[in-house]
Amino acid sequence: MEKIMRGTISGLHGMWGSGLATLCFEDGTSVPCDNGTTVRAMDACFGGVIGEAHTINQDALIGKEIYWSYDEFGLVLGGFTPVDEASEELLEMVATQDA
Repeated sequence: MEKIMRGTISGLHGMWGSGLATLCFEDGTSVPCDNGTTVRAMDACFGGVIGEAHTINQDALIGKEIYWSYDEFGLVLGGFTPVDEASEELLEMVATQDA
């Protein structure tokens, strides 16, 4: 099982044509991710993330706290959950992984 981290988003930067993006956290961690999929998922969770002309509204993301993990290969973002939407099961997994 991949380790689940908790982080505060400091930005999401990507190129529309490349399909690649980088999710950045306040602690300096940067995680590569799929641009379109991540932006749509962030918009579904936080709203207002999709800006005009395929841009990312950073104000809708900065400061948001999420639990996240890498994919099964440990290379790119595998998934995330907003901290305030974490299930009891997820919180238990986070608590026991460092025990």
